[in-house]
Amino acid sequence: MITKVKQYHELTSIKRERVLPVAGDVLVRRMQKVAPNDVIVVAPLAPEFILIDIAQGLRVSPSKADELLQRQAGEELVKGDIIAGPVGIFKRVVRAPQAGRVKIAGEGKVLFEVDAPAYELQAGMEGTVTNIIPERGAIIETRGALVQGIWGNGKITYGILQPVSSDLLQELVPEQLNIGFRGTIISAGFCRNPNVLETAGNIPIRGMILGSMSSALIPLAKSADFPIMLIDGFGNKPMNRAAESILIANKDKNIALNAQVYDPFQGNYPEVIITQLTKSDPDLPPTTDSLKTGKKVIIVNGLLASRIGKIEEILPQKRILPSGISTRVASVILSGEEVVEIPLTNLEIITE
Repeated sequence: MITKVKQYHELTSIKRERVLPVAGDVLVRRMQKVAPNDVIVVAPLAPEFILIDIAQGLRVSPSKADELLQRQAGEELVKGDIIAGPVGIFKRVVRAPQAGRVKIAGEGKVLFEVDAPAYELQAGMEGTVTNIIPERGAIIETRGALVQGIWGNGKITYGILQPVSSDLLQELVPEQLNIGFRGTIISAGFCRNPNVLETAGNIPIRGMILGSMSSALIPLAKSADFPIMLIDGFGNKPMNRAAESILIANKDKNIALNAQVYDPFQGNYPEVIITQLTKSDPDLPPTTDSLKTGKKVIIVNGLLASRIGKIEEILPQKRILPSGISTRVASVILSGEEVVEIPLTNLEIITE
């Protein structure tokens, strides 16, 4: 069975294709050094239109509203510019709600096109542009440590890594956060208290890496001003040991946190990249591999989620789970020589 490979590396080659789904203007050149927050390509967004009822706003008839229009189709306006009026004792006017332009005016109405900011795609990592994809983006490469997760709130940052403690298996509570973490990217075990995210935003921190988080906090995490990445998913699961050891070892180092939305079909994972200056040239890690005896795996679902072990055997016959589902399972040896049977669909290969 082919499965995804989750990457936990102290040192590996990293190659990322950063592209837009629509045509845009590429702002970088080949062999250029980039930082995570550097914009590499911009593209215009689809315009937004607002239909403004001038007659209703001025409390006049459509024909009278047309007489009171001060703008013509094609005129550029800033927010607050008068479109029509004044009229009446109180000198009523209709103003531009945002910066934009008049597209059509008449019959007591104005179709107003709002200026939409261009979409900017950031590099998401520190590295070198090795190839340009015309009108779409670039390929960026580097060498360093890599830790991938399975959920992100869609934001990117770059800063100093500060584990909250030397043990990332425990719950993160508000009392652990203080002014000393201002401007840093913190890492911790798991979070289930909404006050943690509020406190972190007030400090403010630059980013947060967690083993897991209560699913009830998803709306709050999505609206946070800083990136949040979950390595092992939702619930009260401690961070797995492989990720923990890499993050602890890189304390006080600059890291790129790209909490992009998890898209397994495109191979996009939220991830931490810690660029390292080295003369070695490690191979690029595989993105998929076959589950088989001897492979190191992480359990991604169930009561044992985030535990790491090694496949002892893939059982030849399907097993019926307590849920009634019949599926293939593997015998997995966990730490302490504990042996458990896990459905193959609940396993991902990890490389270190």
